[in-house]
Amino acid sequence: MEYFDLISKRQSIRRYQEERIPRRDIEKILNAARIAPSGKNLQNWFFFVLDNKEIIEDLCEVIEAKNAEISDELAKKDEEAGARFRKFCKNFTLFVKGAPVVILTFGKDYLPSGYHELKMCGAAKEELDYLAYKPCPGMQNIGAAMEHIALAATDLGYGSCWLTSANYAGAEIENLMKEKTGIDKEDYFFTCMMSLGIPAEGVHKSPNRKNLDEITLFVD
Repeated sequence: MEYFDLISKRQSIRRYQEERIPRRDIEKILNAARIAPSGKNLQNWFFFVLDNKEIIEDLCEVIEAKNAEISDELAKKDEEAGARFRKFCKNFTLFVKGAPVVILTFGKDYLPSGYHELKMCGAAKEELDYLAYKPCPGMQNIGAAMEHIALAATDLGYGSCWLTSANYAGAEIENLMKEKTGIDKEDYFFTCMMSLGIPAEGVHKSPNRKNLDEITLFVD
């Protein structure tokens, strides 16, 4: 597929067919993430690949439980807000239960160039925090890897959806992976996930994008 056709074809897909994805295709997709660019070639990512329905259901259970905990507490202050948050989880997160594959992406902090030097020079906390958390280069690395996953999946004929909608359950997701794998990825934390599968039949609409002149300024 031509590159610009590929990026135009990519959509966030939330409904999938039940057919499983062959392991070789999953590995091709992840290899695309592996070669993504990262600052100082840090490669500060790790991927847990869930292609077992029971484990995906377990994932959804811990997310739903955390959502219910927050929604119930929120409803004490604002009943409508609590109901909205519960509905948000159902519509924009729990659909992954129908995906054949869910990739959980863990990341590692990356303090950008100049941080330690500024700290040694006695820079104010506000300046250091701005450099560490505003440009957030560690998350830029993760973003590059995730986009590679989405484009590789599209090129192979699969749909995908990149989610950060369950980040409030990050600690619970991290604990679930420790429980299921026996592996503790020390210093790594849950950042986002990607659902994958063959798109269900029917129309999958994408929201409108801003015009180029709304997001661009040529500085001559």
